[in-house]
Amino acid sequence: MNKNISIIKRSSLVIAILSLLGAAMYVVASISVERMSATLLRNYISAVGIGYFINAAALAVAALIFFRIFRSGRPFTRGNIWAVKGIAGLFIVKCLIQAVLEGKDLGIFKAVIAGGDSIFFAVLFLVIAEILRYGRLLQTESDETL
Repeated sequence: MNKNISIIKRSSLVIAILSLLGAAMYVVASISVERMSATLLRNYISAVGIGYFINAAALAVAALIFFRIFRSGRPFTRGNIWAVKGIAGLFIVKCLIQAVLEGKDLGIFKAVIAGGDSIFFAVLFLVIAEILRYGRLLQTESDETL
């Protein structure tokens, strides 16, 4: 059991570092996209830049989750469940912002369809949060049984 926990801790640290690097790259991409926003497709480019910034925030939250797992060795904590739900919320906000900004150029229906990937990821992270919640319940039962 101890070997498994050390493997989980090491891999969580690696994933946390990779998430932070990804977040930094998204921030740089967001800044560079915002500099191009003087073109004709200003609303679209602003939506892309904001989307990159929200992706960076989601990766930063993911890094926090994996750092917590690295420190404690326990993935099924209440804080991690709320953080995963927060990532889902970020993707919902991203979809809404993109729909508003891109809706001026594309029309609201096409903009919502274009933001469908964000809705998919939001639902995916909500499902993952529910799996973590159930894992927490099983972990609690296991701890009480021992």
